[in-house]
Order: sequence, then structure tokens, then C-alpha cells
Amino acid sequence: MNQYLKILLFGILVFGGCEDEPDSFEVSKVPSTFTKKVLIEEFTGAWCGYCPDGAYRVKNLINDNDGRVVGVSLHAGNPTGDAMEIAHTNYLETTYQNTGFPSGMVDRVSVNGSTSLNRGYWEYVANDQLLKTAVCGLAIISEVNGQNATVEVHAGFSSTLNGADYRLTVYLIEDGVTGEGYGYDQRNYDNTIAESPFYNLGDPIIGYEHNHTLRAVLSESLGDAIMVSEMVSGEEHIETYTVDLSSYNKNNLSIVAFVTYIGSTITEHEIMNVQKCDIDGFQDWD
Repeated sequence: MNQYLKILLFGILVFGGCEDEPDSFEVSKVPSTFTKKVLIEEFTGAWCGYCPDGAYRVKNLINDNDGRVVGVSLHAGNPTGDAMEIAHTNYLETTYQNTGFPSGMVDRVSVNGSTSLNRGYWEYVANDQLLKTAVCGLAIISEVNGQNATVEVHAGFSSTLNGADYRLTVYLIEDGVTGEGYGYDQRNYDNTIAESPFYNLGDPIIGYEHNHTLRAVLSESLGDAIMVSEMVSGEEHIETYTVDLSSYNKNNLSIVAFVTYIGSTITEHEIMNVQKCDIDGFQDWD
């Protein structure tokens, strides 16, 4: 074997064998302040003709707020089926008494006694939430190894929160989800509305890309409990999860983690902060 081939073989062995090898990340010390971010959870479905407009509004809120708004699409099959539906959507629909599509929860805060809000409220509530001072923040390390990911989530606190019920929830979401036929093709009631961005795209829209699609919940449904002793200024709570990625496009996956205050009724629940990270990436406190 000549020298060139030896060098080439060595390169293949060294670099080709490193696919999905985890990087080395380290979360920094809990800071004294955090950036307040907002989570919008949109109830949606491929069968819902008004839902493209809901997705469009979420996209605009994300783009207009420089990474401070995070979107998650909660697909449900009622009444006629959706290929991206998971059981957690039905759980949230029941828990937060959703009655329409598209509707959305903005940090799960209530307006006039309702947590699941008409899309006309989303921007107003999101802007109001963004003005609040964050009492906690999150950092995420997510490492892919083969068809699995190990996700380490840190929830840190800048204030001492005595006696309150705070929980950590972790989602796996996927962008660019497409499919063939019923359950993926998106109904579009704006197909004949010239002012709509969905004008003349068809009804249904064939090959529609479903973004921020909730694929799995890594934590308990309402979140994993955070100990009172950890909800102290400068302290943190850490959870580690493993998730199977084999059913999804790894290049389009992200982790969304958030801390929720659980009140005595659903109208008192509130997401205090949220963080997003690539499935094979690192997001420190910010």
C-alpha cells in the first residue's frame, strides 16, 4: 500500500468513525438573571382548514422576537384523524379544556378564565409575558449516539421560591414533517382568499411542512417535580432523559424544556420560562 492510500485509510477510520460521537459540553454556574422566553403551544390538525393561519401566526411571533418565543404544535385527530397525533395532546386538551382549533396556550396563562386561547389573543399575551422578569432559567445538553439521545436539562433559579409547586417538562419536537395522503395533507380554508399567504396553494395543501411538531414527552405529563430545596437563588435542578429517535428525521429534531408553576386550578398555572436546543447540541443559560 502506497503512502497516499495509508493516509486516506487513516482519515476514513478517524473521521468516518466519529459520526454521532458526543461533544464535550459543560453548563456554567447558575447566573443571577435570565432572559424571559415565552412558549406557545398550538392545538392544530391536518384536518383543520384554519390551522395554517395559526401556524403562520406562531412563525411570525418566533421571527419577530429574536429567539424569545418558542413554538410547539400539538396535533390532534378529532374529528377525522391526524397522522402526527400523540396521546399527550389529548391529555392537554382535557386538562386545559380546549374547545377549538386552532387555539393555543401562551405560557399557559388564562385570559377571562380560559387557558386555551383564540389565535387573535396570542400576540397580545405573548408580548405581555415577555415583559415579565424571569425567576428561573434553563440550560440543555443533548447528545446523540446512534438512534438515541441523552438529554440533560438544568433548571436554575435567581429567586427563592418557598413552598411552591414547580415542575420541569421536556418535549421532543420535529420541524419539516411531511407525508403522503390523508393525515398529512393540510386542509386550507384560505385557498380562495387573495390576501392570505395560503392563497391558491390548494385545499388540501399537498406536501405541507408541519413545523414544531410535538413527537414525544420525556418527562411526566405535567412535569417532573422540582424539590423546594433546589428552588433557591443560585441553585439548580438537574434531570437526565433518554429518547429513541429512530422514527424521526434526526436533522430536524429539537428539545424544548420549560418550568411550570402549578397552581390550585388550571387558571393559576403558568410557564415561568422555556429553553430550546438542537437534538445534538448545547444551550447554556441566557
